[in-house]
Amino acid sequence: MSAITLPPSFPIVGLPVVGAFLLNAYQQTLVMRLRKEAGVAYPAAYATEADAAKDFKKMKFNCAQRAHYNTLENIPYVLALFAFLSIFYPKIASVSMSVWILGRFIYTIGYATGDPKRRIGPTYFTSYLGLITMVIGSGFVAVSKTYQNYK
Repeated sequence: MSAITLPPSFPIVGLPVVGAFLLNAYQQTLVMRLRKEAGVAYPAAYATEADAAKDFKKMKFNCAQRAHYNTLENIPYVLALFAFLSIFYPKIASVSMSVWILGRFIYTIGYATGDPKRRIGPTYFTSYLGLITMVIGSGFVAVSKTYQNYK
């Protein structure tokens, strides 16, 4: 059995972990504020489509809520890729995760304007750049380390 020795630069991975926490906290706070402004009572996850069409505050709330849900839908595998890659390449993983987080902030800000089309601006693909780097990096590590162990 082989042991994994973490690189000396491994502590850098703590920065994007904190960044992911801050992203979630920002999105939660935004959704809570817009929920209150729109008057959408719990336990409703969204304002109805008819209400959102009539009340721009409800549309803004729905958009912010969707941005947050979208992040929550993606973060499990993003964190898994980040964790795996960071064991072997903490700097690459940290930069990639930070780029993904930055892209999610930009996405959220655009979406929370209440115009769903504004979620996709010139910087929309920022988060995908970070994600693709983590996917390719994790795939490379998985294949190369597997090959090393079974050749």
